[in-house]
Amino acid sequence: MRDLPTFIDSDDAIEYYTDQTCEEAEKAYITAYLSKEGFTNRDIRAALDIEKVYTVTHLKRAGSLSEEALVLWLNNPGKLSLSHMRVISRLPEPQHLEALRKVIAHRWSVEQLIRFIQNDPDQDADVIRFTERMSEVLGRSINIQFDKRKQSGSLTLDFWSLDDLDGLAKQLGFEPSEWL
Repeated sequence: MRDLPTFIDSDDAIEYYTDQTCEEAEKAYITAYLSKEGFTNRDIRAALDIEKVYTVTHLKRAGSLSEEALVLWLNNPGKLSLSHMRVISRLPEPQHLEALRKVIAHRWSVEQLIRFIQNDPDQDADVIRFTERMSEVLGRSINIQFDKRKQSGSLTLDFWSLDDLDGLAKQLGFEPSEWL
């Protein structure tokens, strides 16, 4: 398990950023650190050689999360993105870790996270439970879009390679080799 770096001063943080291949969590942490040290967004962009103006704002917002939240992000870079962290940073602080753990456990997209946060009235509680249970049983990310009005929807199953797709097809009763 990795930890966030510690810095002596802002020069040390800038040197770490420029000398390392930083994860997004480390970039956010360093950006927030520099902001606390009195750097303006323009100063941060110049010091870290960040081209896009909004990137600093996004990193600062994500970097404002607790150290525990940032360490979770650092250790789960494939499951958590800067967009996830920006959404979570808008929640009240006590809800950050719960939301992060749900994203990690269920491999939620940003859209699924937003739906969870908003407690979308179009999303039926039974459909949510069914989605979570099906995801646990199959061991893969699943998304069910359900339209209450039409009583229909769509089911999306994620796969990570062609071999995984073949295995998924077999689980569904379809033999891919018969059709090739």
